[in-house]
Amino acid sequence: MKKFIYCLCLIAFVGSTSTNCLIDYKNYPKADPLSSENKIYDKKLVYNLPYFPQFNLGGRESLETYFQVKTPFKKTEAGVQVPNDGYLVDVKVDYRSPSKPALAFLILSTMTITLLPAWSEEDGYDVRYILWKNGKEVETFKYSIERRYGQWMPLILAFWYNAKTASEKSVFERLTKQFFADAEKHFN
Repeated sequence: MKKFIYCLCLIAFVGSTSTNCLIDYKNYPKADPLSSENKIYDKKLVYNLPYFPQFNLGGRESLETYFQVKTPFKKTEAGVQVPNDGYLVDVKVDYRSPSKPALAFLILSTMTITLLPAWSEEDGYDVRYILWKNGKEVETFKYSIERRYGQWMPLILAFWYNAKTASEKSVFERLTKQFFADAEKHFN
């Protein structure tokens, strides 16, 4: 019985704190999933994806799917070795945490089951795609993802707002598509 009550409290805590959150990615409106690009490049593409040490909301899975299925390359594989004849894309993702005051409010809000409000407009990700061609590094492409976050008990009335905003998964997918468009000049 004690374990049951503990599990019930844990479920209530997680449920109440997750439905009271509003998340929005600046400059990324909601969009449908992207389709695969035409497979036009014959050379092999090797990709190295980062470990996401922070709370992952689908960004890593999105990167994995994009590199496996949606790139314009006919042959792709995960790895770290730079091919002598082909490409390597080494992806680096650095998490930008909220400011110290925002982090303090987030902790207090979570501890009080969102009775106290928390918000942040400064966290997000800095993403680098390092492109190697035929054994040599050719260019680093840098992008920034900014996220707005709010958490508070009354926000449960506006939880539907999250369905109208972009997800982390779609943001990373569109960012990777942008990288391939920007790096196209090197794919000859």
